[in-house]
Amino acid sequence: MTLVILAFLVQSGPLRAESQEPSTGPNDTLLMFVGEDLEVLSIASRRQESAWQAPAVAHVITREDMKDRGIQTLSHALEMEPGFYMAKKEWGTQPYLRGIPDSVLFLYDTVPTGSDISKSLHPLDHELSLAPIKRIEILRGPGSVLWGPDAFAGIVNMVPMTGKDLEGAETGILYGSPGNQRGFYANMGHDAGLWDAFLSVSGHEGRQNDPDFNVVRFWKDDTTAFPPEQRYGRKSPDDSRYLEASGRFSYGDWLTVSGLFSDYQKNYTMTRAEGDFSWGESRNAPFGFIKLEAKKNLDRSSALRFTGSYSSLNPEYEIIDKTLKQKERTAYGEIIYDRSFLSGKGLFTGGLSYRNKEIGDAPIWNGYLPDYLGPENRNLLPGVTAKDYNASLWSVFGQYNQKVGNVDLLVGLRNDAHDEYGNHLSYNVGAVWSPEPQWMMKLLYGVAYRTPFARQLLEEGQPDMEEIKTLNLQVAWKPSPQAGLSVTGFVSRIEKHIMEDPYAGLSLPNQQNITGLEIEGHFSPVKSLDFSANLTLQDNDGPSETYHYNDFSFVRPDGTVVKHYTDLTYPYDRGPGALFNLTGTWRPVERVTAFLRLGYFSERNLIFPRSAEIRSVPGVWLLDMSTTIRDIGIHGLDLELSVRNLLDRDYETPGTYGLIQGDPATVWVALRKRW
Repeated sequence: MTLVILAFLVQSGPLRAESQEPSTGPNDTLLMFVGEDLEVLSIASRRQESAWQAPAVAHVITREDMKDRGIQTLSHALEMEPGFYMAKKEWGTQPYLRGIPDSVLFLYDTVPTGSDISKSLHPLDHELSLAPIKRIEILRGPGSVLWGPDAFAGIVNMVPMTGKDLEGAETGILYGSPGNQRGFYANMGHDAGLWDAFLSVSGHEGRQNDPDFNVVRFWKDDTTAFPPEQRYGRKSPDDSRYLEASGRFSYGDWLTVSGLFSDYQKNYTMTRAEGDFSWGESRNAPFGFIKLEAKKNLDRSSALRFTGSYSSLNPEYEIIDKTLKQKERTAYGEIIYDRSFLSGKGLFTGGLSYRNKEIGDAPIWNGYLPDYLGPENRNLLPGVTAKDYNASLWSVFGQYNQKVGNVDLLVGLRNDAHDEYGNHLSYNVGAVWSPEPQWMMKLLYGVAYRTPFARQLLEEGQPDMEEIKTLNLQVAWKPSPQAGLSVTGFVSRIEKHIMEDPYAGLSLPNQQNITGLEIEGHFSPVKSLDFSANLTLQDNDGPSETYHYNDFSFVRPDGTVVKHYTDLTYPYDRGPGALFNLTGTWRPVERVTAFLRLGYFSERNLIFPRSAEIRSVPGVWLLDMSTTIRDIGIHGLDLELSVRNLLDRDYETPGTYGLIQGDPATVWVALRKRW
């Protein structure tokens, strides 16, 4: 890998500043004359383009949007987007997109942030700070052709700032209540013309909204549990802590080095379904990467790009008094060739990539922990086994866009050759038609795959990959910058669908059909007032999930171990069937911005293996608000006040084993200063 990088850099040399990207045709210039905003994203075609024209159902959340709305975390940002449901769990946030849990490929500066050990390990809360983020790029629909496995139901890319975005410094302090939550950040940037650099440091500390717990010790040693008389007491979770540093250095338009390090410890309380026993857990998953990008313009119509990255993830879980440590190491390299044809009317993007992932101590549970915590169990422990494995993936991919009149046609193909599971072809086709500048119609079809759970690789030899096929039809109308409406219908079919419960194991392969409708629009009656709304309706059809669960075992007189199995069956969990957001932004004067959001998610079910019943909770309406006052007293000093759940609605939501309380009214105050 090192030799490849060095050879590439030697051949590249300093490049001209012009022609950074192959031309995509004259229609890009037209955007400036039809009132289309110039916000761009890069994840739809691996090049910068307008979300309006991109061959994808796409949207961009800008840094200004995040500040105006009082957004503190990535989950706060996504819960206002069509199709997304951010499910609160004891340990954090579980994302649903278009009725599919844990189905989004999350990227930071195009580097994946997820885990192969646990599909639910997502940095959606304070694990990754929004302080250095310039924009959040969102794609709804499969994206495996250009991004590989796990770009399943969609992609979210957090784009950090560069030295060209900030000349000087920006600092901020934050305080939130309840929980005595404190935070800070410092951003520093410099643009020297030929080179630019950016550095960010941030931290957060405070208590989550978690109750006390009564199981304070359990693992006496590796083979024996503490007896019940020594097992119980009363404790509170400690404060959670988060720390992050990131940076980026660019030389011209041909060399960029960036990196990130994030460390945290999140403490929380888990409760048994019956509600009688609760225990403390903590989650700590230091994550970091270093990334190198290099580019050589071959001529005015073609370019060669190289990306290499190395990332490290070290999840650590403390369950009562037992600590489980894992590790993931990922080395990745890719070379991409871009070429435009026919005066920019055609664009080809093709590449070759290699990924090696090393997994250490992936845990496999052989017992159901909550059953062991009661006084009827004197000294038995649930079994847990740690295993290692290594997986390599070679991929070759290509995508071609061709403009024919006012229609953009798209076709893409990717072959993934993995040493642990069979080869798979991902593909997409589509058409983007703009009959008039204010109208846009997109018909898109894509096929994507999801990397197997670690448990599948360890238990099933060469497992089948989960597959999704999605058809999107979007019609958008934007008569002016002050008004717009978009309607998107989608149909997804999931094959070989598998879920994992940490104790019951893997569900049997399944298939589901999911249909949905996403409606979104915005309207500005006057320059100082903006309204927007979105509505998502979705439903699913398919058989129930089934776990073939080893509920008990016994030993015969001859020493033979006999396992008894039972089938656990429950409905597919698609989350809420309806999601709604209504927002308003008011700027009465230049220095003041007020934001209000009314959000709704419909009935949800508590579904988990071993439960004898399905518990449902009704839908909830929640009101959030935020106010920003700029240049308070001195130039560059801004005050932000935001309140989530403004009316302090008391509601329940599905947790891991039982229902848990939703977040109460939470107040955030932030002071920001530009230097």
